[in-house]
Amino acid sequence: MVDPVSSASSALAYSVNRNRAGAANRSASSSPTDVVSISDEAVRKYTAELGETGSAEQGGKDAPRAEDSPWKLSGNLTHAERKLKNGHTEIIDIDGGSLTVREYDGDKLVKSVDGTMVDGRAVLDTSYYDERGKVSQTIHAEMAPLETKNKWSGAVMNRSVTWFEDGQVTRTLGDEMYLRTRNTGHATISVSGNEFTRMTGDLTNDGDTLIRKLTSEEHSLSYHADIREFYDNKQLSKNLIIDQTGEFTQESNRHPVEVDGMGAMGTRELYHNTSLSVVSEEFDRGGNLLHQATVTDTQVDGVDGEDGHQVQTADVSWYKDGELVKHGSGSFRLDEFDGHGLHKRPGILDLLGLKAEEYLTPEAQDSSELLGTKLAESSSAPEFFLEGLGRASAKGQYGSAADMAEYGHRERPFAVEWTTELYEDGEMVMRKQDSQQARNAPNRGIDDRLPFRTGGGLSEGDRPAVLQSSSHSTELFENGKAVARESQETREYLQPDEHGPDTLMTLVDYDRQNDSGPDGVNVFYKGGIDEADPDPRAALRAMGAELDLTMDGVYEMYRDVRGRGQLGDKASGFRFKALD
Repeated sequence: MVDPVSSASSALAYSVNRNRAGAANRSASSSPTDVVSISDEAVRKYTAELGETGSAEQGGKDAPRAEDSPWKLSGNLTHAERKLKNGHTEIIDIDGGSLTVREYDGDKLVKSVDGTMVDGRAVLDTSYYDERGKVSQTIHAEMAPLETKNKWSGAVMNRSVTWFEDGQVTRTLGDEMYLRTRNTGHATISVSGNEFTRMTGDLTNDGDTLIRKLTSEEHSLSYHADIREFYDNKQLSKNLIIDQTGEFTQESNRHPVEVDGMGAMGTRELYHNTSLSVVSEEFDRGGNLLHQATVTDTQVDGVDGEDGHQVQTADVSWYKDGELVKHGSGSFRLDEFDGHGLHKRPGILDLLGLKAEEYLTPEAQDSSELLGTKLAESSSAPEFFLEGLGRASAKGQYGSAADMAEYGHRERPFAVEWTTELYEDGEMVMRKQDSQQARNAPNRGIDDRLPFRTGGGLSEGDRPAVLQSSSHSTELFENGKAVARESQETREYLQPDEHGPDTLMTLVDYDRQNDSGPDGVNVFYKGGIDEADPDPRAALRAMGAELDLTMDGVYEMYRDVRGRGQLGDKASGFRFKALD
């Protein structure tokens, strides 16, 4: 049994490479916090100082400067007061390596940030407060650079988040983002003065060659998150574990003119190899497991070519009164083929929460700079590193199996299988297995002697790009032994004809076994698999349903952790000075 209060009192430093795991102990008390009041006169004073843009003046001519501080405010000052878009007032103070941020709604404190920066290691503690001045959410975040090796820079960020309601823990999140980056030059080109004039419209008599080049960046990313929700009786209700890794190659034009066919200030992904694992668990109020699912997704793809592929797996179990009653498992592989691309996966900018203009600085950024660019937001918004995955889930980008079950495979290679098992009193009583496959159709062979290459026996051009097969079997068990079995295997093939087009045929093998012994029959059908199999997409439908159910849960969790009780702004006006 999990004690949420105990979990909240320790800020876990999760690690994808478990050798880096550590713990940063920190109290997450839910006791009432003092409400700092600002006098009406003070509020009127700095409200009157607001400009037309909504930002307050950040000190006068003699305002203290922050030349020696790692933190940065606009104008390089140590103090700033500004009006936020939500109508709140934010006050920021810098004292050497220390940072304090206070956000007020009128005279009520709604958000506080306390930060320190030493030797590039940033530690930030953020708290949000409810209408009664009590803590509703705490976030402890630490970011640190890692050793640079073989031109790879590294950085890591750990966060521990706790939500409170009426002084009780309702949800916790512990996560780690680990990033490695290597920047290399690529595709140097020469641009003459006349060409520069044509591209930019700026006249120049300089005949010297201007050099422009694209940059190439490689990124390796690992993200781990453990999110827990609790009932009001402190029992664990949901547990969601997310592991996400990726290798990305990016090509960027960091110039205000077109270079080598890439538009001004643009970036694109050349290649990715991504992996996602989601473990979802649900419990009843007594602590008994209700549902458990593990889903994995891997995808390898580049910007060109037709060699991309993705593999997904799912393993799900249902329980009643703590006892297993149903289990399902399966796998699905889909290949890129003949112009049919794969569903998009979140890219490096999506996973780091960066806009293109934030990524495209004049010089390519190292890992610390990329993680630190949005430090003010990532340290105060629990959903920050989940947003790319959450949005991809909402758009159905992991739902290829469900889409194909609904709309067909559209003549692309794939393979899917699914097994369902039913249990009574701890013993399996039924097992159902379904599969479907589409493979590239072979060359016709004897067709070389004919002036056409057709299939289906109908008209020229009907030759299928893939041939399908499917199988279904159902087994009944008593006392652990199979007592009955029925199966059907269906396979498409091409029947060649020297004097005309090939004919698409389907062979079906029916088998049955019971107390009377084995029995079976083979049947040939003219036409495709849909003519012979009443439910060829059963495996796609089952696999797609479980994938969608789990990924819908990921989106719902992302949506839930996104809320901050309508209090506080997730981004503040401070920055990492070293990143400008």
